[in-house]
Amino acid sequence: MAAASTKEDVVAVAGAAVFLALAVLIAAGAFTRFDEYAVAHWMPWLRESTPRLIHVSSVFVPQTRSTLGGTLVGLWTYPASPFVSALVVAGCAYVAVRRGRLRAAVSVCALWIVANAAELISKVVISRPSVGVAGFRHSYPSGHTIRACVVAAVIAWTWRRAGAAATAWALLVPVALVLLGDHTPTDVVGGVALAVCLIALWQRRLTSAP
Repeated sequence: MAAASTKEDVVAVAGAAVFLALAVLIAAGAFTRFDEYAVAHWMPWLRESTPRLIHVSSVFVPQTRSTLGGTLVGLWTYPASPFVSALVVAGCAYVAVRRGRLRAAVSVCALWIVANAAELISKVVISRPSVGVAGFRHSYPSGHTIRACVVAAVIAWTWRRAGAAATAWALLVPVALVLLGDHTPTDVVGGVALAVCLIALWQRRLTSAP
């Protein structure tokens, strides 16, 4: 158990280091040109909207685009929305309670809450230079990416047989978010890094939960 905890600690520190380093570089404008290029060339379904910290409609309603392809890509990211991901995590916590693992169930819910809190705090604190990427000024990190990773990890822990499918889905969510124009590549990389850190800490916690 000590070796497992050490491995999880290393993974958590590495994830945090990548997330923080990327945040500093983004705020300094080091990736502005890269993000501008992504906005111009990698986002076929980018939809212009008023910049805001949270798009309330996306919390409950699946995204749609003017084409079938864009709508299908939007649907792919829907399970990572705050509403659906909360339902999935709550369901997994319920299963844990049924299995007699109350502390583990609490940790599952805590992981989701901390992940969302970390996303919101980071978006308020971290500001991207707005040259060419005005709509993405406070979009780091990607909350959908973080929640996708969390949902995949929780599902894999609850039902191991479903782990591979959940992981495959989560791996494609960041790509879908860039194509939709919801996030820049640096946003989703930062989301993955933060999720890796939080999930590693959560897994470490699980080793001590009955």
